[in-house]
Amino acid sequence: MTLEERKTRIRKYLGKTVNVVIDRPLGSAHPKYPNTVYPVNYGYIPNTVGGDGEEQDVYLLGVDRPVESCTCRVIGIIHRRRDREDKLVAAPVGMEFHQAEIEEAVRFCEKYHIHYVEAMVERSCGTVPYTVIDGKVRFLLIAGGDGYCGFPKGHMECGESERETALRETWEETSVRVSLKDGFVREAAYPIGRGKTKRVVYFLASFEGQHPRHNEGFENNELLLLPFEEAVRRLTHRDSKKILEDAYAAIGIVNK
Repeated sequence: MTLEERKTRIRKYLGKTVNVVIDRPLGSAHPKYPNTVYPVNYGYIPNTVGGDGEEQDVYLLGVDRPVESCTCRVIGIIHRRRDREDKLVAAPVGMEFHQAEIEEAVRFCEKYHIHYVEAMVERSCGTVPYTVIDGKVRFLLIAGGDGYCGFPKGHMECGESERETALRETWEETSVRVSLKDGFVREAAYPIGRGKTKRVVYFLASFEGQHPRHNEGFENNELLLLPFEEAVRRLTHRDSKKILEDAYAAIGIVNK
């Protein structure tokens, strides 16, 4: 089986409801490494074949006690780069975990493998950054070569808070250190294919006396410092326009 065949086959589980039999319950020791204790339930889907020729293994999240089995929904995949078998991640129907939460939950074992997480719900965080020049508000936007224009944002990583992600991503994409403003948080959600959803949380953020520029090694997009009216016109998505309107009202400065 080629790598692409393996990826295609395991992705068919995403979003599916499955029955998982637990053979390594929460609190049990790893059969080969007794010092490793499972902080989550771990099992397999009966009558399936994984990449290693055995039944497909599954991490079960969202159940805080040892169980023998669970009917649950597949919410993610641990893609191992140097292993024959990828791992599924499931949770009780109706529960969501994004990629950073999944990474945190399975790190006890997956830290020994080169891997990446594919999740049904992707979580990103960003800012609506602004500065005041000569008494007038200017918003910092990012324009890509494909015509897209939006706010600085990026994927939440394991161990980060939403605010930490927003600050890091803004710095990486604009070289600007911003200060997050309390009391303003907005969220946008949209489909990204294969039944998956991206959820993005935005914080209002200000900066002073800094010049936006590209950080070496990060996206080489165009950085725009625009007044409110022009920024609204340039933004691609309707949700982003509404977020900008809310942010401008929250700043409390009338730009005429």
